[in-house]
Amino acid sequence: MVLALKKQYSDILEPYLQIQGGVPLKGMVSLPGAKNSALPSIVAACLSEEEVTLHNVPVDLNDVKQLVRLLREAGADIRMEGSTLHCSGKNWKGGTLNAELAGKIRHSLLLLGLSAKWSKSLFLPLPGGCSIGNRKHDLHLFALQELGYAMEESDLGLHLKESEPDQEVELRFHYPTFGGTLNVLFAAVSSHSVVTLRNAARNPEIVDVISLLTGMGADIVWADESSLRIRGVGKLHAAEHTVMSDRIIASTIIAAVGVTKGSAVIGNASVSVLNAEVAAWRRAGLMIADGPGGIHVEWAGTLQTVDVETAAYPAFHTDIQPLHTALMATARGRSVLKETILDGRFAYCDELNKMGAKISVVEGDFKCVNGAQGQLAIIDGQNKLYGADVIATDIRGGAAVAVAALGAEGQTRITNLYQLERGYGNFVELFTALGAQIERITP
Repeated sequence: MVLALKKQYSDILEPYLQIQGGVPLKGMVSLPGAKNSALPSIVAACLSEEEVTLHNVPVDLNDVKQLVRLLREAGADIRMEGSTLHCSGKNWKGGTLNAELAGKIRHSLLLLGLSAKWSKSLFLPLPGGCSIGNRKHDLHLFALQELGYAMEESDLGLHLKESEPDQEVELRFHYPTFGGTLNVLFAAVSSHSVVTLRNAARNPEIVDVISLLTGMGADIVWADESSLRIRGVGKLHAAEHTVMSDRIIASTIIAAVGVTKGSAVIGNASVSVLNAEVAAWRRAGLMIADGPGGIHVEWAGTLQTVDVETAAYPAFHTDIQPLHTALMATARGRSVLKETILDGRFAYCDELNKMGAKISVVEGDFKCVNGAQGQLAIIDGQNKLYGADVIATDIRGGAAVAVAALGAEGQTRITNLYQLERGYGNFVELFTALGAQIERITP
């Protein structure tokens, strides 16, 4: 048997996950810091000349490693001590960013707002990230131009020129963009401007970064439920901040408990930042509640199908929809998932189908936020999935096939781990602690 497995896997030259499925997850785990809060928090910390200390940073993530390297190359001072980072932007020089690094992470866009704060020109090669559709940067350009900064766009990238912002600005996003909201905050917090941003994103990760910025001395208030008012304070100071826990990893664990028919306690977590998702999964039949130590989740019987539609927070998160698909693939009946944020988000469905899922992706009669044709995933739930060789198509698609593999019969091998590990630095340790039979193998 061992020789047969060695022969079967002899063609794999890259690390892969090997999962023996069918084991109900049980136990308690604690969450790491949130990727989508840590990355902008690291950039925010570099808005100060004085040292800003960040705790609970998921330093094992590929995206965190790439961002820190990118920032250091452009002049930021960043020192690591375990999961704590000490950051300062006093030596920020801007210039032309490393194209290879900038092209790997979507959050490189936030360096535009950082460089605007330091009044340094910056050339940003077109940023990358997951290949999940046409991810525009038009709202970033719009916002910085509305603030009074000189911006040029070419086929090669985005060029922020040295310029002074306007004194009083009001702008409105047609969609509450996460990154665009952050770039407005970064460019405005220590300028001499008063900026009102309408239709701002209000994700928990945005709120967490605002908490960091106000701790650094920024003057930021919510003028109403969806409007931010930022009064530039000229200079930010030293601060200490703990990055919030990762709610998407919490969602990954909840979905995995449902697929494996298990139970778990997710430490340092709360359902309050997952209202839409928890509501859908309770309807599906999972028992989910805040309790002693964190979120308590338990499979309580047959899963029911639940249709969902992604939209801006507080609606169902586009990053969490692949996990819902994996869960619905094991429910009884048909469910429909409508993706309104990003086209191309359903590439992972082909991988789930290799495991016995029955998912059809069809065009819808609507447009995504990015203007592309919207899609629906039609899921005919199966009682059982089976192990297979699959690929992590992107961060969350990789998580979806890993979750499915935990509940599948037999062994699954997942390659292209770089993508999964951009968002999950301790995937193996996390699920091993819950009893999963999972191993990261390096040939």
